Amino acid sequence: MDSRWVCCRLALLVNLIWMGSSMMESRETPEDFVIQAKADCYFTNGTEKVQFVVRFIFNLEEFVHFDSDVGMFVALTELGEPDAEQWNNRPDILAQSRASVDLVCRQNYRLGAPFTVGRKVPPEVTVYPERTPLLQQPNLLLCLVTGFYPGDIKIRWFRNGQEERAGVVSSGLTRNGDWTFQALEMLEMTPNLGDVYCCRVEHPSLRSPISVEWRVQIEYCWRKMLGGIVAFVLGVIFFLAGLLIHLRAWKGSAEAQAGHEVSRALLPSQPY
Repeated sequence: MDSRWVCCRLALLVNLIWMGSSMMESRETPEDFVIQAKADCYFTNGTEKVQFVVRFIFNLEEFVHFDSDVGMFVALTELGEPDAEQWNNRPDILAQSRASVDLVCRQNYRLGAPFTVGRKVPPEVTVYPERTPLLQQPNLLLCLVTGFYPGDIKIRWFRNGQEERAGVVSSGLTRNGDWTFQALEMLEMTPNLGDVYCCRVEHPSLRSPISVEWRVQIEYCWRKMLGGIVAFVLGVIFFLAGLLIHLRAWKGSAEAQAGHEVSRALLPSQPY
């Protein structure tokens, strides 16, 4: 299919929708404004699942869109409510918008085929804690998976060889804009000395899963102990310094008192 035909069909569809806009008919608009229409096709596993979305934007704010997964127009702001209601009551507009999943997206898929069909890019996996880990202190372990294609990926957490299902939070797939994806999988955990955590990633580009381990190192234990020892030593130093100052002050006071009593004893008695 010629890409010019795709652009022409999208232009006709947007024009058909927009000509029925209540904004075009009666709504007052400011002297300077910008109206935009943006159409996107989202593909999952080739053309197995396709989503077609047309967004209408007024002064950089999206106010209404058509989503093929919903099958109708959805108002995102008060500004878009009259248009969404009006377009949803137009069978011709709804029919053409729904048909665009096949006539625009699926048939247009082959234009991007050199970048997608049969393309497999393996992921890179990094595991790290959210904060400096301390024993028996709750923390979050992150598994960042980047630069992979297609988006079909499975990420699992293991602790000491046993799969962890509780406390797992996923950010979902994020598109990088270069035909690759990234994903972030997080695990709530409390480090114990000797624990071994593993993030295991399965992807069509891999012959076998990637497993990246993170161990609770003994250095973290020593770091905590060292911090306690330093705090104890500093406390002892401050205590001894305070005690020394107190003893010196007490000794000076005692010597002054003794000197005063000796002076009184050496003074001659005064006759009455």
